[in-house]
Amino acid sequence: MERKKKILLEGRGPALLDVITYRLTGHSPSDSGSYRSKEELALWEQEDCLKGYAAYLTGNGIAGAGDLAKLKEEVVRRMVRVLELAISPEISPFIDTRRDSIGELMFSNRKVERFEEREPEVLLPQAENPRLKANERKSRSGLDESGKPLPKAKVLAYRDALFEAMLHRFYIDPTMVAYGEENRDWGGAFAVYRGLTEALPYHRLFNTSISEGAIVGTAVGYAVCGGRVVPELMYCDFLGRAGDEVFNQVSKWQSMSAGVLTMPLVLRVSVGSKYGAQHSQDWTSIVAHIPGLKVYFPATPYDAKGMLNLALAGSDPVVFFESQRLYDIGELFVKEGVPAGYYEVPEGEPAVRREGRDLTIISIGATLYRALEAAEELQSRYGVSAELIDARFINPLNYEKILESVRKTGKVLLTSDACERASYLQNMAATIAQAAFDELDGPPVVVGSRNWITPGADLEDAFFPQKSWIIDAIHERLLPLPGHQPATDQSVGEMLRRSRQGV
Repeated sequence: MERKKKILLEGRGPALLDVITYRLTGHSPSDSGSYRSKEELALWEQEDCLKGYAAYLTGNGIAGAGDLAKLKEEVVRRMVRVLELAISPEISPFIDTRRDSIGELMFSNRKVERFEEREPEVLLPQAENPRLKANERKSRSGLDESGKPLPKAKVLAYRDALFEAMLHRFYIDPTMVAYGEENRDWGGAFAVYRGLTEALPYHRLFNTSISEGAIVGTAVGYAVCGGRVVPELMYCDFLGRAGDEVFNQVSKWQSMSAGVLTMPLVLRVSVGSKYGAQHSQDWTSIVAHIPGLKVYFPATPYDAKGMLNLALAGSDPVVFFESQRLYDIGELFVKEGVPAGYYEVPEGEPAVRREGRDLTIISIGATLYRALEAAEELQSRYGVSAELIDARFINPLNYEKILESVRKTGKVLLTSDACERASYLQNMAATIAQAAFDELDGPPVVVGSRNWITPGADLEDAFFPQKSWIIDAIHERLLPLPGHQPATDQSVGEMLRRSRQGV
């Protein structure tokens, strides 16, 4: 301690203090301690830190034996009182588990503009931001007046929309920080943060080591201490490296603390493609399985900004998925384009992207655009009117619009880039089947990615759902299309064959 204190006082810190301690009793009541001898325990009992500190106090005339006895008596009295309060059914009754009591504690569902009332530390006025000025010269819509797509260089893209949401909150909440691999340099990962480096001091936006556990773990600590934090994992595939932090820490502290703590943490996670087996996986279903996490997956620039605004205005943990396929696309669905000002997308509400009467197609993430291609071909070639719904949210998710559509069409297909087995689509399909069983003409159909490791870019069309897969699945399992010649086998028999093979 003396050596470390000297280092700190000289301004050469921080310093690591490696402390060895010893557990005198077992980790649990079932731990009999048979792996250590009585002699070993006796030696460590002589090194009891409480006894040693008591001897230090008395030896230096700071406290007498009577003082320490009174202190021990007071500690015991307090501990007994705490125990009584904890176990008394009158004072501390059990919650009513017939209600959703524990569930009600998982999310605070509060809006918090800022966590401290002080001026945010910035490097230049928001209006002078060079990227914001560049955005002003772009079309807020991805379509021209005749409805034709504009060149990507001329439109406000998905990544630009994310940037605007981040910039807005940085200039309002002085506690907000963001960090991850290459977040500050080169415009951040996939150029989402280009323009933030000029606007923010390093301690509000900085680079980290390639350590997903450290990135999310420190974010948990910052959030429970009262700050807003946006950690980023550059690839969804490495979510497992932060598994405990995401699944046991981010998700649980609000409920475990009975709402005393909040978790204003937005974990940005990109879902890759083109980069093979370890960099191109959609793990939304894994995250969706964990109670206590909100899960968003915007597929359009309008939603990217509005949903990130929503996440950054709250005090709950949000895992915010983004597809690398979408970063450069413009807004194709909202006619007016992406608003320049602040707005939020209503939480949990899916969006109807195309109205139809014959069948319902539901998508999550980037597969929206493949589904749109399929819907357009179904209409032009077969006269089939498909209603297309973008789920946008995975948790929470309001099924009202989905069920309204399914009850109208009687047929539903669900699609996303996640591997088909145990994907969140399967959960949605089961929910729809139970809630709209009497109105369905047949069981819901799920079209996901193959249950393989993700292949390299040149083979991705055989892995991720394609327009032809969606149309073939509709023909095979929902609605026979006159004269249609399937390009792929999407039959129930093929589905069962793959299951037998584990693929």
